[in-house]
Amino acid sequence: MLNQRGVFSFGGSNPPHSAVYKEVSVGYTHKNMSDIQNHERKWLQACDHLAGIFSTCAKRQYAAIIIAPNKRVVGFGYNGSPPGFGHCTDGFCPRLNEKDTAGSNYDTCISQHAEAGALLWSDVSMRQGGTIIVNGPPCMGCAKLIASSGLSRVVHKNNGAYAQWEDIKEFLSQCCIKVVSD
Repeated sequence: MLNQRGVFSFGGSNPPHSAVYKEVSVGYTHKNMSDIQNHERKWLQACDHLAGIFSTCAKRQYAAIIIAPNKRVVGFGYNGSPPGFGHCTDGFCPRLNEKDTAGSNYDTCISQHAEAGALLWSDVSMRQGGTIIVNGPPCMGCAKLIASSGLSRVVHKNNGAYAQWEDIKEFLSQCCIKVVSD
């Protein structure tokens, strides 16, 4: 549900703009599920569920949720084609038709990625020092957006078959983004 400022909320109230906190994160750490906080585990499960409902990608279904440092949801996104354009699930996906591998070049991808949607529809002042939770690892394009967004942490489900992930992890490390996977 969108609140009066156009920020996605799963219930409760979002804090006012003045409730912004900055968390300092030093370097990349790839940790296991035990390093994921309890509320993050719940949101990771919610991403799995929400991706199945909202995603229109024919290859993989992703959802992303941005959590402010005070543990409030301030952004939500899923992967899908732009409004008015045919959905990938309806045969409009060039990557599916070309049988591209997961994590490979996204230049022909017509879908907005979940992380991009969550960032696009979140308030920049509320996400500073926050966490993005996604049910898969971010691609390089989304990693660049995350690195420039003011977020300090990425929590994602691990996907061992994801091409370029080692390079993306290194990039996030160099940008002082903490990464935690299940």
